[in-house]
Amino acid sequence: MAIKKIPIESVRLGMYITGFDRSWLETPFLTHRFLLKKATQLTKLRQSGIRHVEIDTAQGLDVSQDLQAEQTEPTTVNPAIQVAEELAKLPDDSHGMALSQELNHARDIRQEMLGEVREVLGSIRTSGVVDGSKAKEVSEDIIAKTIGHEEALAALIRTRKFSPDLYDHSLSVCTLSVLLGKLLGYEKHMLHQLAMAALLHDIGLLRLPTDIVRPIRLLTESDHKIYQQHPSLAVEILQKNKDIPPEVIEMIAAHHHISPSSDQQDSPTDDWRKLGQVLRVVDVYDELLTGQGLQKPLPVKDALGELYQQGQRTEVDINLVSHLISQIGIYPIYSLVELNTGERGIVTAVTPGQLLQPVVLVIQDPDHRPYKDPIPVNFSTHLPEGNPIQITQVLDAEQEGVPIEEVLADWVAL
Repeated sequence: MAIKKIPIESVRLGMYITGFDRSWLETPFLTHRFLLKKATQLTKLRQSGIRHVEIDTAQGLDVSQDLQAEQTEPTTVNPAIQVAEELAKLPDDSHGMALSQELNHARDIRQEMLGEVREVLGSIRTSGVVDGSKAKEVSEDIIAKTIGHEEALAALIRTRKFSPDLYDHSLSVCTLSVLLGKLLGYEKHMLHQLAMAALLHDIGLLRLPTDIVRPIRLLTESDHKIYQQHPSLAVEILQKNKDIPPEVIEMIAAHHHISPSSDQQDSPTDDWRKLGQVLRVVDVYDELLTGQGLQKPLPVKDALGELYQQGQRTEVDINLVSHLISQIGIYPIYSLVELNTGERGIVTAVTPGQLLQPVVLVIQDPDHRPYKDPIPVNFSTHLPEGNPIQITQVLDAEQEGVPIEEVLADWVAL
């Protein structure tokens, strides 16, 4: 990477931001690594109090001395600037490669976090004891590694293979809980407690027989009753450990709709129970994706649809569901989609507030033959009124034989 620190006055569209001169908790941005694509982002940057930013000139535009002079005064930029045009300004082979590298980098990060989660939960499985200091250390590390790679990590969550040992599920719930909590504006201390609660929320399952946790058959009525004991078991295990914060137990109990014991009543119940509902929404979403929780796995769009219906039935908080959908998107980044023309493409960006109109790199013709030059299309700004082109479904890239990372790495600007 070619990192360069520049004043806020020199920032312009097409630059790839890698950092600010302040903590991510003190900025209006969920991530500090993104391609600056919209005038609204630029305005938000200038109004945030940020004085300097870091840019990666290998992934986005550089700044020249002439441009620095021109940018001393704020400029007015058309908010409907075409994403495809912005990307075309980058070095010929950089934007697709950058997306591919980000996805690969996120995969490496996730493997590191998965190893840490395996260590914590594996110790609980064998000893029955929770090491509170280690759980705190791992949950804080997950926060640090998640911020800056949100979209790629969310993409990996929905495409991973389910682990019967619950490590994947615990990591995914922890990652998404942090993202949703940050989106909702919770301060650093509460995010740390939320991450720990997410990491440990299902440890009661570690006390159950494997054939009940991940059966290869339908559970009998008696087995199902045993399975339903895991929420209470989780709270019971945690209450035996004095170094587990009461707020963490409060959240886990709230997310399972059970009450902690009387000695936990001095904790700030209302605030932590609200965060417990954040944990519940994310947990249910991941269970729908993976089939964890004794149900059939669902595609991401169907999972979000079912989650929304549960919100309407007041089984989960409907407002939190809406926030989660705004974070993930109806058509998540890096997903393979099919158009009503028969063409296929990869979602490369999702615009908040326009979840049904992502940016799609169209890679295959109606006969599913690869285009020599993939076509980036921004559904939110570039389709003329009355244009019949629309996304019809999300496909499984692996089943369709489409190597997402390779396609993105080979993508060159027109």
